[in-house]
Amino acid sequence: MTDESLPPPIGVTPLPPPSLSPEQQDLCRRLDNWHEPYELQVKPSKMFEGAIFAIRAECQSNPDLIAQAAHSLREILYPFWSDQVETVPNKRESLKEYGSVHMDKAFIDKVGRVYGQLCDLAHHGSTSTNLDYSSFTISDFERLLAEFQRVMRDILKRQTDIHDEIDQFLSGVST
Repeated sequence: MTDESLPPPIGVTPLPPPSLSPEQQDLCRRLDNWHEPYELQVKPSKMFEGAIFAIRAECQSNPDLIAQAAHSLREILYPFWSDQVETVPNKRESLKEYGSVHMDKAFIDKVGRVYGQLCDLAHHGSTSTNLDYSSFTISDFERLLAEFQRVMRDILKRQTDIHDEIDQFLSGVST
């Protein structure tokens, strides 16, 4: 209910925060849990929300939105891929410590490939060896975002998630 006695706002009003799907909310929770033991300064869920915010329709007149969104997603992975971050001493062991059931080379390579593409985009293609930044579109970025979500959801799957899926399957079969 609006108060009719108040005048309408003058000037620019801030955009509301992005609405995340239940799957994105779950991914944010998993990302925060993965980062939690390392006491990093910014929660990855906030960086993920920032990436979603940057690419929303209302912001698409921003000529730098792809690089900004890519930078936010890249920063989520940076502590686990860069030797510059010393607060995560055993980079690849972090997934084992988290409880990931998918730590094989194929999954690590998928994360590394997505991380590389995000780095290329975050740096406006200046470090790119296989990405043409000048022709990269918002649709291309949305596909990369979907891949980021899929890969991260898979690599952050825990043994307890597998048990839950089995329970859900068995309860569906018996009904």
